[in-house]
Amino acid sequence: FFFRIFYLVQDRRSTMCSYANEMPLDDLNKAREIRVLSVKRPHMRGFWFATVGFFVAFVGWFAFAPLMPTVKKQLGLTKPQIGLANTCAVMATILARVIIGPMCDKLGPRRCMSFVLLATSIPVALGAVVQDSTGLIIDRLFVGLAGATFVPCQFWTMALFSGNVVGTANAMAGGWGNLGGGFVQAFMPLIFLIIKACGATDNAAWRIALQVPAVFFLILGTTMYLFSDDCPEGKWANRIEVATGEKPSMGSIFKTAILNRNTWVLVILYGCCFGIELFVNNAAVMFLFNGFKKDDCNPKTDENECRVLTQATAGLIASLFGLMNLFARAIGGYLSDKYAKTAGMAGRIRVLMITIAGTGGMMVIFSQMRLLPLAIIMLVTFSAFVQSAEGATFGVVPFVDAANKGVVSGLVGAGGNAGAVIWSTTYNAIGNSGSADVEQDRLGLMVIGFIVLGSSLLVLLCNIHGAAIFWGKDQSAQETVHPVEEKPPGFKQDTAIEQEEP
Repeated sequence: FFFRIFYLVQDRRSTMCSYANEMPLDDLNKAREIRVLSVKRPHMRGFWFATVGFFVAFVGWFAFAPLMPTVKKQLGLTKPQIGLANTCAVMATILARVIIGPMCDKLGPRRCMSFVLLATSIPVALGAVVQDSTGLIIDRLFVGLAGATFVPCQFWTMALFSGNVVGTANAMAGGWGNLGGGFVQAFMPLIFLIIKACGATDNAAWRIALQVPAVFFLILGTTMYLFSDDCPEGKWANRIEVATGEKPSMGSIFKTAILNRNTWVLVILYGCCFGIELFVNNAAVMFLFNGFKKDDCNPKTDENECRVLTQATAGLIASLFGLMNLFARAIGGYLSDKYAKTAGMAGRIRVLMITIAGTGGMMVIFSQMRLLPLAIIMLVTFSAFVQSAEGATFGVVPFVDAANKGVVSGLVGAGGNAGAVIWSTTYNAIGNSGSADVEQDRLGLMVIGFIVLGSSLLVLLCNIHGAAIFWGKDQSAQETVHPVEEKPPGFKQDTAIEQEEP
C-alpha cells in the first residue's frame, strides 16, 4: 500500500506542473514574478519548501545556543568549551556546503535538502544524551551539517526563477529561512519553560526540548521529497539545460570556479555578513545575559541577582537579530534587482559594497552600547545591514557562472561558515584574554566590526562580464535569453508544459 502511494506521488510530480502555464515564464520556463501567497507547483511550491526547509534547519542548528546558560550550569562548562562547541557548529558546514553544491548540480535541490534534513535529525535528537563538554562539541559538530541546507535552498530558487527576480527570490528564501535563527532564540527557551512547568527538572527540560526540532526535521524532510519539484519541468533529469557545448568534468568545474576572482571576493564578503550572523546567533544570548548589570549590586554576593536580563529575556532580545530576516534580506535582494535595471551588474556590486560597509560600521557602534534600550535599537539596525548584505551577495552569485551555479553557491555559502569560525575564534581569543570579560567581549565585537568595514573595499576587485563597481552595464544582471541544450533522440519531456491542451 505504502509503495503504491509513493509511486502515485512520484507519478504526479510532473503532471501537477500545469501551474507553470499560468506564470509568466522565460525561455527556460523559469518564473518572471514571485507570487508569495501561492503554494502551487512547481515554482511557488519549490520556493516555500526551500524557505521552510532552511528555516527548520536553522532551528535545529542553533537549538543549543539559547539554552546555553542552563546547559553550562548543568554540564559544568567553561567559556572556552562553549566557544569551541559554537565554533564546531559552524565549522562542519564549510565542507558540507562545498560538497553539496556539485550534488545539487547532479541530483537536484529537492533530494539534497531532504537528505540533509533527515540525516541531521539524528544528531539533533542525540543532543539529549550529552553529558560533558566532549559530547557537546561532537554533537554540535554533526548538527552543524544541517547548515548545508542553505545551498539547495538558494540553488532551488535559482532553478525556478528568472534573472529579473532571482535576486529577490534568493533573498526572500534565504532571509525567511535565516529567520529561524531569530525564532529559535525565543522558541527554545519557551519550550524549555513549558516542559519545566509540566514538572521536569532543568536538566531534563533542556534535553526534552531538543526533540522538538528533531521531529520538525523528520516531517519536513519527508514531505519535501514527496510533494515538491526540483525545477519547472518536475524531475531534475527533465530540466531544460543551458547549452554549453561539451559537458565539463567535475574537476574542471571546480577549477573554473576556484580560478574565478569574483568567486573568492564573494566568498570573503559572504563571510563578512552571513558569517557575522552565525557568530551573533551563537554569542548574542551570553553577551546580553552577562553584559548588562544593575548599578547598585555587588556581583560577588549574587551574580544572577545583579543581571538585568534572565535567560528567557536575553533570548527574546537576541531573537530580534534573526527576526530582521523577515524583510531585511529581501530588501538587499530587491535593491540588487532594482539597481540592476538601471546600472546592470555595476548596480548590484554597489549595493553589495554599501551593505557590507554598513554591517561593519553598525557592529562597531553596537559593541559600545552600555544602555540596554540603545543596545536593542543598535542590534536591530546592525541586523538590518547584515541581512541586506546577505541578500545583495546572492543577488550577484547567479551571474558569476551561470552554467555552474551549484558549485559557486556552495563555495560562497561555505565562505559564510568559514567567516563564522574566524569571527568566533577572534572573539573568544580577545574575550578570554583579560579579567574583565564583558569589556573584552565588547572589544572583540569592535575589532571584528572594523575588519568587516575594511573588507567592503574588496568589492572594488569584482569584474563580472566586463562590469565593475564604477563602469560597465552588463545586461545579464537583469535576465538573459539562453541557448537551450537539445535532448537526445527519444527523450520524453515528462512535464505538463508539453502536455498543454490545444
